[in-house]
This record gives sequence, C-alpha cells and structure tokens, in this order.
Amino acid sequence: MNRVAKKRFNLWAWRHFVDFEFAHPRLTYLFWEATLDCNMACRHCGSDCRRSTDISTELKADEVLRVFSEIARTHNPRRVFVAVTGGEPLVRPDLFDVMAQVRRMGYPWGMVSNGWAVDDRVVDQARRSGMRTLVISLDGVNAESHDWLRGRGSFDRAVDAIGRFRRAGFLRNLQVTSTFHRRNIDELEPMYRLMIDLGIADWRVVSVFPNGRAARQADFLLEPSELRKMMDFIAEKRSRPRPIKVSYGDEGYLGCQYERDVRDFFYACFSGVRIASILADGGVTGCPNNPRTLVQGNVRDRSFMDIWTNEFGKFRDRRWMRQGDCARCRDFAICKGNSMHLWDTEKSGPKVCHVRMLKDAGARV
Repeated sequence: MNRVAKKRFNLWAWRHFVDFEFAHPRLTYLFWEATLDCNMACRHCGSDCRRSTDISTELKADEVLRVFSEIARTHNPRRVFVAVTGGEPLVRPDLFDVMAQVRRMGYPWGMVSNGWAVDDRVVDQARRSGMRTLVISLDGVNAESHDWLRGRGSFDRAVDAIGRFRRAGFLRNLQVTSTFHRRNIDELEPMYRLMIDLGIADWRVVSVFPNGRAARQADFLLEPSELRKMMDFIAEKRSRPRPIKVSYGDEGYLGCQYERDVRDFFYACFSGVRIASILADGGVTGCPNNPRTLVQGNVRDRSFMDIWTNEFGKFRDRRWMRQGDCARCRDFAICKGNSMHLWDTEKSGPKVCHVRMLKDAGARV
C-alpha cells in the first residue's frame, strides 16, 4: 500500500472513530474565559477584547467555583483539563485565588497569556496555585513585527515572560503560539530559529481566522499559496529529527496531503463533544471562539451539567452543516463543515475552507 492509499485508509478509520466520539460525548477539556478585559487591543483579536472592557456582567469567584464543584460531582476532575483564557487572564485580580481552589478540587489547569503582566510575583502565584501549562503568544521575530500586531513593548514583555517561566522550571509544558498573516508569513524560518534560541520545545503555528477584529482586516488572511507555504514548512520541520516540536493549530481539515504531517493527529472539531467553555458572562458553548449565537445556556440560569447533557445538539450532529459547497464535498464525512468557529450562517458554509485553499495552491488534497 503506497503512502497516499495508506493515509486515505487511516482517514477512513479516523472518520469512524470521530463518529463514535460524537455519538458518545464526554467532557475532557474545559475552557474558562476568565474575563474579556485585556491589557492590549490586538489587531487580530477574535474576541474583539480591549482595554477597559466593561466587566460588570462577568462571573464572580463564588459563581465560578460553584460550577467547577458541580462538575466534579459527576466527572473525575483529574480527567478534565481546565484552560484559562480571556481577554487576558492576568488582569483578573482573583485569578490565582480561584484557580488554587480549582486545583484543590483535583483539576489540572493551564493558561493562555500575552505575557505583558508577568513578573516574579505572577510566576510565584502560578507555581503555588498549581498551574501546569502555559501558552504565551509571540507573533513576530522582533519587536517591529510583533508590536505592530499587539502594541508597543509587547514583544519584549512576551520574551521576558517566557524567560521567567523557563527559569522557574515548574511547568509541565511551556508552549509558544504564533499567529501568521500576510505581513509576517516570511518570518517562519527566522521564528523557528528564535524558538530554539528561547529554549522553547513546543511551538504551535496558527493562521489568522476571520473572526472579531481580524474579520475587518482583509490583508490578514493568508492567500492559498501562503497557506501551502506554511504547511510545507511545518511538514518539512517535522519530517526529520528536530530540536523543537512544531505543529499546526487544530482549526481546519487539510486534506490528504497534509493531515498528520503537520500535527500529531488527524483533524476533528470536538467543540461541544469533548470540549466546553464557560464564558465570562456565564454562557456555555463549545470553544470560546465560537459565535455567541452558539451559546447553549447560562450557568446563572441552569446547571452546567444540565446544559452539557441536554443541549449541544448542533455540535453533536452536524448533518445540518451539509449545505452549500459542503453538500457537494467528498470529504464532508471527515471535515463535517470545518471548525464550528469558522461557520458562516449567512453564506451557509465555512468562512475558510482549508482544503479548497490548498487545492487552489496545487496541493494534492
């Protein structure tokens, strides 16, 4: 069996595994959107967060802890990873107090941060509250590139945060995530060398998706040839012994040529199947990047487990997404309309079809 035939067979087998998972949802990954306030106003922010966001409607500490306590009554908390996101989580004053109690319940947890507010005190609080993983965003090879996207001084702050946590040495994983767009796509190789210089072992590469402020920046979205350039770069780095792990973010189905070559697994969107989110205002959905029209309920009105058990129909049976171009696609059974956060209700199709883009660029999809 040649390589292409073997991969198509593996994709077929993966499809049946995914179908089983969709039919038997189980919570294994829980986002907590700690706040929508942020100390930056990044040009590409999918959540449209900004400085001095009104936080009056956000969940208080006791409300958050009540939800985690409730989930722990029906799930083994040691098997539900909690990812804290925002906004910028570190602008929430009680963040580490809340997460220390969540950790005492048994939940492992990690955080996504822009790194701006990290100092020795934050590192110590993170250690004492049991934080296991950290993702720092670094979106350019130097201050000129990164700061254009995120704000003046942000590159130096992010690099400093990486160094502080590396030296502390208590994290199980310190990952850098880098977002690529049309202005920085030529920085892939220099960014790779920067990761090595910074001592990063896990580098996650993502492309801008057209949500939030990025939807208003037409020149952000990669051209088909640029997306293929990114895939070829990642596949080449992963094809030989390497000093660091490089992988593509899990946001879209890529077709036969690149699936499993640019990340450790075949594509699947498990939003609402394995993954749930508690939003800043108490809304419950799949991933926090999903449009608010996909909120399934609110923990201020109903229990989280009631929502998780009895809602999420649109997430777990995606035959409704087989419309428009997706209705004629041979890969729909695997792709299922691409990631939920990319679905465009107005055009009845995904905002981005990675397979179509790669095909337009000459890839064997």
